[in-house]
Amino acid sequence: MKLSNAAIGTVLGVCGLALPARAGVFNPNFPVTEVHAEGAGNTAGSFVAAAMMAAKGDVNQGLPFDWEATVINLCANQAGSTNWPQSCNPSKMAAVLGGLTDAAWSQVVWTAAHEGDALNQIVNALHNFGSPVAVPVFGQADHWDTVTQVTATQSGSTWTISNVKLFDGGPTTGVDGGGNQYLGGQISFSGNTWKLVYAPVTENINPDCDPCTSDPWYNRYTAVFDPPRGPQRAAIVADFAKAPGVAPGGMTEARAQALVWNALAAAGLDRDPDVWSAVRGRRAGQAFEVNAVAPDGSRWDYFLVPVMTDAHTAAAFVQLAADDGAFEGVHVLPRPSAFHPVTRNAAQLLARTALGAGESLTPGILTWDPRARTPLAKAPTFPYYEFAVVDAHHRAGVVRVSFDTGAVIRSAQ
Repeated sequence: MKLSNAAIGTVLGVCGLALPARAGVFNPNFPVTEVHAEGAGNTAGSFVAAAMMAAKGDVNQGLPFDWEATVINLCANQAGSTNWPQSCNPSKMAAVLGGLTDAAWSQVVWTAAHEGDALNQIVNALHNFGSPVAVPVFGQADHWDTVTQVTATQSGSTWTISNVKLFDGGPTTGVDGGGNQYLGGQISFSGNTWKLVYAPVTENINPDCDPCTSDPWYNRYTAVFDPPRGPQRAAIVADFAKAPGVAPGGMTEARAQALVWNALAAAGLDRDPDVWSAVRGRRAGQAFEVNAVAPDGSRWDYFLVPVMTDAHTAAAFVQLAADDGAFEGVHVLPRPSAFHPVTRNAAQLLARTALGAGESLTPGILTWDPRARTPLAKAPTFPYYEFAVVDAHHRAGVVRVSFDTGAVIRSAQ
């Protein structure tokens, strides 16, 4: 049975010893190596990569020869039929991981009403068992991430989660079935933002039947991890916190650019070597206000600040809350990459090229909406401009322009 120092603290607390508020960083039993599958949307590639990263962090499991194809075949050959991509659902994957690692891997499912239980279990897996957790994101069965670290502070019986780190399992040049891009590099969220991003239950399982309402995982939260055999320790209660604000008087693009380092430090990211080593000594580029939509459909306004190595090369992107500049997330790129953002005026000129006779555009916004069926809705750190098209009969579609490439796509909605 695996028992981390953090878990020992939990056992003492359960036994009745009063514990003062204290911070903890819950890491996997072994360092996780980032890997990415070749299979993108409507395949099991992302799921396999996320599962293998979890197995690496749990028991130091290496990758088998031709690992993606091998694990997909093992998964598909497990008993039972399924709608999931390449016949690999969470139950089958847990069985495959159990066979590869000789450990008791489990897939756990919760109804939509039990989001809190699902989120708590993710924290509990790392806190008590040292097991990373593979989870689907953006409501997609073909897009899985691996949660590799949680930072929290204990007060009584509650742990306040301040930071969640993860790796994406899909190919960095591809998108999932919903158009969301798979990301390479280290991704880190505040506790509150992680809850916001994880919020969607799995809705998009297979385009041949979506919505696959009879599927056991449809409209459910799910996670795959390795609890140890034997008696289970008490689950912890987790509260997902917003990071400290750094501009209570309100934010502007100029303030976001100036205060990004304060926000990272206030959230403790200056003590995280994975993040800080990538941004230390860089400069903050021009910030952009994004009027986005959260996965649950609520409004989500934030400022996006690129961290630049020079005038045209970005090393990372930081998201700050629009109300007070609190840290929301950071995406450290696998390597610094060319970055030439499209301005609003330039985006409008590009959008006009998609208009027909008698049509015009409404004022556009820089946004991101994971529910939009467009390949431009890649990730919160890669937003897009959106313009409504108007003709004599009022609205006549939407034109979207990529923030980072200038690509133009017109659609009916």
